[in-house]
Amino acid sequence: MTEDTLPKLLQHKRERWSASVVAMRKKEYGIWREYTWNDSYEKVRAIFLGLTRLGLGAGNSVSILADNNPEWLWSQLAVQTARSIVIGLNPAGSMKETKGLMMLSRARFAMAQDQEQVDKLLAIKKDLPSLQRIIYWNGKGLRHYDNPILISLDELIRMGEEHEKNQPGDFERRLAHGKGDDIALMLFTLGANDSPKLVPATHKFLLSAAEAALASNPVHDGDEYVSIISPAWFFEQTLGFCTSLLTGQRLNFAERTETAPQDMREISPDVLAYPPKLWKVMAETIQENMVDGTWLKKRLYSFSLSLGYKRVRLTQENHRMGLVGRSLGSIADLLVLRPLRDKHGFIRARVAYVAGDTLSGEAVQFFSAIGVNLQQIFGSTKEGIVSQPPAADLRIE
Repeated sequence: MTEDTLPKLLQHKRERWSASVVAMRKKEYGIWREYTWNDSYEKVRAIFLGLTRLGLGAGNSVSILADNNPEWLWSQLAVQTARSIVIGLNPAGSMKETKGLMMLSRARFAMAQDQEQVDKLLAIKKDLPSLQRIIYWNGKGLRHYDNPILISLDELIRMGEEHEKNQPGDFERRLAHGKGDDIALMLFTLGANDSPKLVPATHKFLLSAAEAALASNPVHDGDEYVSIISPAWFFEQTLGFCTSLLTGQRLNFAERTETAPQDMREISPDVLAYPPKLWKVMAETIQENMVDGTWLKKRLYSFSLSLGYKRVRLTQENHRMGLVGRSLGSIADLLVLRPLRDKHGFIRARVAYVAGDTLSGEAVQFFSAIGVNLQQIFGSTKEGIVSQPPAADLRIE
C-alpha cells in the first residue's frame, strides 16, 4: 500500500470518489449535513495552510480538545500533513488531567471546540509556556473575549490563503513527504494507579491495528459508523477514523450527547464501537422500558427473550433449535426483537464492538439473545488490536 499515512489515504479517497461520495455526516439543528471526500480534503488543506501560516512545523505538537465531530478529523489530518504530532485530549477530562497532559505534550497550538473547552485552556495557560495560540470553531459565547491567543477556525483559514499565495502547492508537497514511521498521534490512556499518560503512535501502527480488525470483521465502502468514543482513545482512532480512511466507511457524528440514541437510530450503523458503560446502560434501559410496558407487551417480550437465550445456548453447544423452535423464533424476531433492535439503532449492525474494558458475560448474553453480535476485543497501545474473541477480556494498556 503506497498510502502509508492517514493524509495520503484521504488524498487517495478524494482521487477515487471526489465529490460523488459522502465521507461523513454531522447532524446540526436536526438536519444531517453531508461532506464528500472532496469537501474533507479541501477542509484539511485549508486548516493545514492556516496552521503553517502561524508557524507550525514538523515535529511540533498540536492538542485537540473537542467532542466527536468532523473538525476533529480535519484538524488531525491537517496537523499530520505538516508531519506534526496530534495530542488527543479527553473533553470530559478534569482541569488537572488536561493540564497534566498539556504540560507533557508541550503543545504549540490547541484546537478547541467551543467556549467550554477554550475556558479550560485559558484557565491553565499560565502553566503552559509552549502554548502560543488556541484555535476554536464554535464561536458562541466567545465574541467578546479579548485575548490575542484566541483565533477562530474561519480566521485561521483566511490566514492560510496568504500562505498559499506565497508558497503554492505546499500542501501537496508536504503531504507527499509524510512517512508511515512518523509519529501521528500521542494517544490518551491510563497508566499505573489510573494516572493519565500519552503514548506515541505512528501512522504505520494505527493502520496495522485497523487492518487487524478488518481481517476479522470486514468493512465495506458505504457502511455506516456512528462516532461515539472520544477520538483521543485508541479504539476510535482505529475502528472509526482509520477504518473509514482505509475502506470508505461513512463516519456519522451525533448532534449532541443527548440526541445520540435518536441520531444512531436514524443512521442505523453497520458497525458499532461503544464503551462497556454505554452497553450496560443500553441493556438496563431496554429492560426497564419493558417492565413499564403493558401486560401483553411484557409477556411477548419475556417469551421472545427466552427463545433468544435458548438459541444462544444451543449455538454455543454447537446445536440447532428444532423446527418448531426456529419457527417460533422467527415470529418472535419479527414481532418483538427486530422492532426492539430498530428502536435502538441495531437493525443493520453486523458487528458491535465493546471497546475500552470488559463487559459482563450477562450483558453479552442479553445482547446476543436480542440479536446483536457483540464482540469484546483485546487491544493495546503497544501492540495494536491483538485478537477479537467474542467474549474475551478487553483492556487497553
